[in-house]
Amino acid sequence: MHGELTGRVKALCREAGFPLVGVAAAVRAEGARAAAMRALEAGQLGEMGWMDTEWLERATDPGRFLAGARSLVVVGLPARAPDPPKPGDGVRRGVVARYARGRDYHRVFESRLRKVVRQLRAEFGAEARATVDYGPLLERPYAAAAGLGWLGKSTMLLVPGFGPWVLLGVIATTLELEPDPPVRKTCGACRRCIVACPTGAISADGGVVDARRCISYLTIELRGPIPRELRQAIGTRVFGCDDCLDACPVGAGRWEGDAELAAADPGRAWPALRGFIEMDQAAFEARYRGTALMRAKREGMARNACIALGNAGTREDAEVLVGALDDASALVRGHAAWALGRLGRRTGAAVSGWLRKRLAVEEEEWVREELRLALVDADAETGTG
Repeated sequence: MHGELTGRVKALCREAGFPLVGVAAAVRAEGARAAAMRALEAGQLGEMGWMDTEWLERATDPGRFLAGARSLVVVGLPARAPDPPKPGDGVRRGVVARYARGRDYHRVFESRLRKVVRQLRAEFGAEARATVDYGPLLERPYAAAAGLGWLGKSTMLLVPGFGPWVLLGVIATTLELEPDPPVRKTCGACRRCIVACPTGAISADGGVVDARRCISYLTIELRGPIPRELRQAIGTRVFGCDDCLDACPVGAGRWEGDAELAAADPGRAWPALRGFIEMDQAAFEARYRGTALMRAKREGMARNACIALGNAGTREDAEVLVGALDDASALVRGHAAWALGRLGRRTGAAVSGWLRKRLAVEEEEWVREELRLALVDADAETGTG
């Protein structure tokens, strides 16, 4: 009986557009809770303040997510569409993580999950509730329990045939379904993701990621200044980072992504860096509404674009960075100062005068410090003081 019921539920998920489906028992994830609490106590969750003790306790207890929950149906979407051609127009461009190049995956999941939830209620009279990664359920350990894959050293779920290129959603239900057996695999001696991480965010033995060093966290979740010592390693990444995923050998030969997650045009994968700095909030919303980039907001994306131009811009990009010194956001002004200092040092562009001019009127102390340090950077190349 349970087998037939489980098969029907999985069929409903596939019909809704989820090619990957697994089932786990709705029990507390004690191991995941303990690991998350250790990360919280060590400060490794950065400034994601909502992930406090209470949230983590709820996120590892399905019964608190849905009263009477007996089963968790974990669904996955492949998210590794091939890169579109990078425009060869000479414009300095950043790079966006592959999962964020199309429609916001939260919206993709929400519409499909709602369909399944409605069907479970209508067909079986069961209670059901769904969530993506914003909700209070740690989806990766439950995906491993549901047999979709195993947790790699990068902490990503590694799905046979797909590797880490899978996005996850969860449906909790009062239906008693037949759990899937876990995947009996590990990463063995492989350390490719650890070595590939540009900022050393993954622990030496794997299994722990320090969000404070992770480029995905820094470019998306962090609302304040990005630590100076990590800015150069960010390169031209303006939203997320795929390096540990690219390095993983699991599913490395397979390029497959849900159609709604694919880039609508090459500019969604390789956005012009100047654009984030020059556009105002209204223009940003008009361009990126319905995409994951809204998470970082215009201010965050302009901050990230400044760093990218500091790392890879040319003398011609000094103009837009000089304009950013007058941005209404102190966050943007401070990173524009750093970028100009880097640009002056790398290219010999004459930027010291502009930095001094801004320093004379800047009121935010941390921005003033950025300006002073940028002057040291710029003057090191020109030999002035």
